[in-house]
Amino acid sequence: MRIIKLNNMKKRLLITIFTVIALVFALNKSFAQCDFTVTDGQPFIEDFEGTTFECWTVEAVGGGNWTTMAGSGTTLAAFTFTNSGDEARLISPVLDISGVNGATFSFSYAMMGFYDMDELVVSYRSSETDSWHTLGTYSISDYQNFFEETFTLTDLSATYQVSFLGRGLGGYMIFVDNIEIAGEGGCARPISLHATDISAVSATLGWSTTGNEESWIIDLDGTMISADTQPFTVGGLEPQTNYTFTVKAICGGGEESEWATPATFKTHCDVIVVTDDEPYFDDFEASENFVCWQTEIVSGIDDWVIDPGYLILNNTAFFIWMGGEAMLISTPLDLTAVSYPTLTFNHKQMVGLSYGTVDQLIVGYRTDKNDVWHTLLNFTEATGDWETVTVALPNPSATYQIVFNGIGHDAEGVYVDDVWVGNNADGVVEQQAIEVAVMPNPTSGKITVNANISEGNVAVFDMLGKQVMTDKIIDGIAEFDLSELTQGVYFVKISDERDVKTVKVLLH
Repeated sequence: MRIIKLNNMKKRLLITIFTVIALVFALNKSFAQCDFTVTDGQPFIEDFEGTTFECWTVEAVGGGNWTTMAGSGTTLAAFTFTNSGDEARLISPVLDISGVNGATFSFSYAMMGFYDMDELVVSYRSSETDSWHTLGTYSISDYQNFFEETFTLTDLSATYQVSFLGRGLGGYMIFVDNIEIAGEGGCARPISLHATDISAVSATLGWSTTGNEESWIIDLDGTMISADTQPFTVGGLEPQTNYTFTVKAICGGGEESEWATPATFKTHCDVIVVTDDEPYFDDFEASENFVCWQTEIVSGIDDWVIDPGYLILNNTAFFIWMGGEAMLISTPLDLTAVSYPTLTFNHKQMVGLSYGTVDQLIVGYRTDKNDVWHTLLNFTEATGDWETVTVALPNPSATYQIVFNGIGHDAEGVYVDDVWVGNNADGVVEQQAIEVAVMPNPTSGKITVNANISEGNVAVFDMLGKQVMTDKIIDGIAEFDLSELTQGVYFVKISDERDVKTVKVLLH
């Protein structure tokens, strides 16, 4: 089994989870059913702020369970289990929604796990004798966010119920909160709040609507803003600042919805002016959060985080390795006054213990936020140790941005550190790439390294990145005897003052 490495954010979250578990209030497996009538002006709302599951029931299989849990100023429903395959269904009270022309059902949820993900199945039934009809099935992992979902309900009846079936498959927990069932003629709360087009001083706020809203009220860190359109752009913000906002709808007759689940965003830094005498540098030591960098998840759940010395001695930017893709994007840089704009950085990529793969790092740039990303470098092989790379930056502009794009291949992640942008005439000189041949490969012991350089350094690393042998390239040749090493995969790294090349070798 692969050794799991946790960044600081995940470690704090796991500690919080175990603390929260100790604060579980109470659970009864059976409650007296409560009836509730949904009308256009009266939605059914459940935020689990009571100390028990009032009017909800739990049907458990094996060691599965739903409990109410307190944490971070709120209470929510949480699915726990003992063994893989355990299940538990959390069933709502009986709802009479026969008197509305249509109804929407919304809720928020979160799930956590590494490789084995639990499953959440959301369903409805029109009566206690009806079978459960699936609305949605979820099996994801995210350590930072709750997600919101909404459905238009069918088969409306006077004996309606919804349910959340948790199925333990090796993950950690499933959380559910902020349930609302509202008549389509009523005033449903907005869901799926998000911020886009974020700059140093503005952001565009958006949310999902049901169609009968006339306007909205935005609560932005206590400041109330009236909005008659959606999305809505707010200005006058402070650079590099965290903001929280929530929204409620105003419908016909002045009817108001409940407040939406809050969302957060962070404004960007102002443009940083780079000159020949004042380069830009970030070694990520200033904070456990990125300063003047933004992250953007392209696919999956992987993201860039600051690793404050857990996996590497100093703070580094670390791309989590679980199979997705995410970008680490610099704040805009004004490079118009730089004579020879150049980027220098350190990076490290290691081979995955389970599959022998390497996570990918693509380095690129764009001249402004409306430009496409242009690739500068593409690293697909293990480095063994840190590599320092220098590359010229073409097409300098007043709103230039650098991107480090990590692509997970189930390996050990990508590290980036000591990012420097400034004037370097040597950076515009095209370097001759090292070409290497290692023979024989696979090998049972002795290998010969042939390179197109007269002198250089050569080292052998194991899969954990530990250097096990080192030598010099003389007249393009170096020799090693690996017969005393344990059989497996090794990496031969060849370098001179211009370039670095790494070759994988199989010892059998």
